[in-house]
Amino acid sequence: MLRKRLTRENLNKWIDGLVASGLRVIAPVRERDGGRGARDGKGGLTLFRPITSSAEIAADYTKTDLPFKEWLFPPTEVILHYRIVDGEPVLEDPEVDATKTVALFLRPCDAAAIPILDSVFGGDYEDEFYMTRRRNLTVVGLSCTEPQPECFCAAVGLSPTSEAGSDILLTPVGDEFLVEVLTEKGEQLVNQYADLFADAGDLTKEQVTEQAIAKMLRKESLPTFAETYSELFEHPVWEEIARKCLGCGVCAYSCPTCHCYDIVDEATLFEGVRCRNWDCCGFALFTLHASGHNPRPTQAHRYRQRVLHKFAYFLQTYGRNMCVGCGRCVIKCPVGMDIYEVVQKVAQASERVGV
Repeated sequence: MLRKRLTRENLNKWIDGLVASGLRVIAPVRERDGGRGARDGKGGLTLFRPITSSAEIAADYTKTDLPFKEWLFPPTEVILHYRIVDGEPVLEDPEVDATKTVALFLRPCDAAAIPILDSVFGGDYEDEFYMTRRRNLTVVGLSCTEPQPECFCAAVGLSPTSEAGSDILLTPVGDEFLVEVLTEKGEQLVNQYADLFADAGDLTKEQVTEQAIAKMLRKESLPTFAETYSELFEHPVWEEIARKCLGCGVCAYSCPTCHCYDIVDEATLFEGVRCRNWDCCGFALFTLHASGHNPRPTQAHRYRQRVLHKFAYFLQTYGRNMCVGCGRCVIKCPVGMDIYEVVQKVAQASERVGV
């Protein structure tokens, strides 16, 4: 692994150079909206958006309101065009976005979500839309020095300075940044502007990591259920937990790793498009059959699916949790459901019955 150091002044020069080179550069930007929506008291939402200058970046942000995943897996996208010509259907593939992109300042939780999505969209079947965007993406992560009360990345095997999913990881150390170059993509991005980077010398991130973890309020390792979920399946704890759940879907839509989608046709008599849209396993219609039967008929069944998907099924299939501990679902939930507490409650209930 290549290690460099970067001053704050040179960081801005590097970013402006990337923009000037013609790359699409995406970074956290605070969108003003008259003071609505922000939890930092500064007004507006902080979202990942294309920038034209380093000055546009919300450099003091703690976490974006929505995850980065929308740039790899959009909320809605056209996957097929079709027309009727002389009574016959004509199918046309849409142009796939292959723009060379650099994503800046992803927190380690958002960066760690990308390999999880890669497992789904680039596994047994490669999703052309996702994988084209992924191949053209370089991720520059930014270590987290001020974990928020809802954060629990350390409880799911990550850390505020985790390297997972980043091609380059920046860690603020004093007035400089430690630059860890983790992949060939990252090395190419650094080598193009080599004069801005200096040797790391004795600069390390160990103290930053220790201090950040010490600030976390929620770092007790969460249990998983890959080996016990069958015994938990009909446990009454799900009914108790799900009594508050509204089925609104904000947890899934704000989650960096949730990837459920629906496919719908939007058409007139002679032409139309087939779209892929984000969906949510917490919605009553998600598993509703055309016959009217629903294999997950209650919110308890649906919330059980959410928890077990993240902490049992995905782990069993791909060897990792599907949760990165960002805590967005905790702060966005209108009734205060907390997946960190829920997982602990399920584990305690299973212990009481000897599961």
